[in-house]
Amino acid sequence: VAEGLASFSSVSRADYAVWTKTKTGATVSFPDTWKQLNNQQPDDLITLSVPSGEDVAVCRLRASEDRRFIIYPTRLHPDVRNVNFTDEFWDSYTASYDNVKVVRSEHNAGLGRGFASMTLISYVTPPDEPRSERAGIMAVTNYFDKVYVAECSSRATSYPEYHQGFLAFFKSINFKKSYHELSVGDYRNFLKDWGTINVPF
Repeated sequence: VAEGLASFSSVSRADYAVWTKTKTGATVSFPDTWKQLNNQQPDDLITLSVPSGEDVAVCRLRASEDRRFIIYPTRLHPDVRNVNFTDEFWDSYTASYDNVKVVRSEHNAGLGRGFASMTLISYVTPPDEPRSERAGIMAVTNYFDKVYVAECSSRATSYPEYHQGFLAFFKSINFKKSYHELSVGDYRNFLKDWGTINVPF
């Protein structure tokens, strides 16, 4: 599937579309009634409008480069999440919103192939957007050289109507496999990058 395009099954009316980001290998599937929108931020991979009328329900997947943790063995990936992507991360991520209230947080979650932190919040949109009270569910994970954030939100009073659909969107997200469970020493093979090294002593 080409980047930015939805792929539908060959039956007369498809139920789901599959989208792939060619460069990162990230994939997402979603109901074919959801519509792809123009991304608002440079790190947005895909933005989707959920049929919702005045509730303005939307989902998006974002990715930013972060190479700090590539060298860590896979057995330490949960620790990377626990140290870098829990409450303090969400405090920073939602700093532009007003009246943020954490409904629930779960720091033992998953997103794609990564160990994730999730939060369910209510908030008021930033001053530069039409003011509204919204609720949203968000998940963050670090996988290989990227930090991925998935988020879905709607008008706060109607959020329960969309919760299961939002979770299905999260469950559909996946990434190209970058770690092998049988790598030498449980680390990425950096010696391969160096090639042959002649030691003078």
